[in-house]
Amino acid sequence: MTVEEIVAELQRAWNAGDGAAWAANFAQDADFVDVVGRLQKGREVIAAEHQKIFDTIYRGSTLELWQTARRPIGDDVLLLHTASTLHVPAGPRAGDTSAIQTNVIRDGLIVAFHNTIRIDGAAFAGHDEELARRSPLGWPHQES
Repeated sequence: MTVEEIVAELQRAWNAGDGAAWAANFAQDADFVDVVGRLQKGREVIAAEHQKIFDTIYRGSTLELWQTARRPIGDDVLLLHTASTLHVPAGPRAGDTSAIQTNVIRDGLIVAFHNTIRIDGAAFAGHDEELARRSPLGWPHQES
């Protein structure tokens, strides 16, 4: 599959709440790090773990997923960054969540995937003044 097909299929599978279809984009031995830092190893585990969340906290959710950057890193190996917005209609995760993903793709399948929720860096660091003076990437300096 092409990158565009992978991204489209991931979005379609998520929006259908279909764990098996989601995992079909991954190599049999893929590694998947979810937003809470759990390592899921293998297509079967990825399918089962996603079906659990599709049936519970993310029931009825919709995912917007788009490519932000990509570059080759070896023979038929591609590094792909995607970004997403997850819309959850109800339950403990109701609302919108933004995230960024790092994917390694080989032979048209994802072999490694890391998902990270995006949050405000200043809020995460407790608006630390010393850090603010160092102007971290994407964190505008705030005057006191």
